[in-house]
Amino acid sequence: MTKRVDNAFVLSQSQKVNAQSLLKKQQSKTQGLGFKEVFAKAEQAEITITKHAKARLETRGINLSEVEITKLETAMDKAKVKGIKEAVIVMDNKLLVASVANKTIITAAKQNDIEAKMITNIDGAIFI
Repeated sequence: MTKRVDNAFVLSQSQKVNAQSLLKKQQSKTQGLGFKEVFAKAEQAEITITKHAKARLETRGINLSEVEITKLETAMDKAKVKGIKEAVIVMDNKLLVASVANKTIITAAKQNDIEAKMITNIDGAIFI
């Protein structure tokens, strides 16, 4: 029984050492940055494209350049400030439905591909 307690103590000590070394690594990466800078950097995550949206982009022959992706990121940031959660983004003849809060493209189409001429479940529109 004593051996079991000793093993548990050694295990918890090694876990402490691992946690401390991980914390030191993380602190060294962000050293010199204040809380605001670290928080702002974390919020600047890149845009995610869902599996469904990737399939739609591919089947509909829609390509997004690096410049367009940068414009999308900027537009989503501005929309988030305005309180928009779900939006349709109109860029040239491309329509992208996005979750602004998650910076995620949900689906994509060309303007002339939409049969119903209607987009639902959005609370904003962004024109780029």
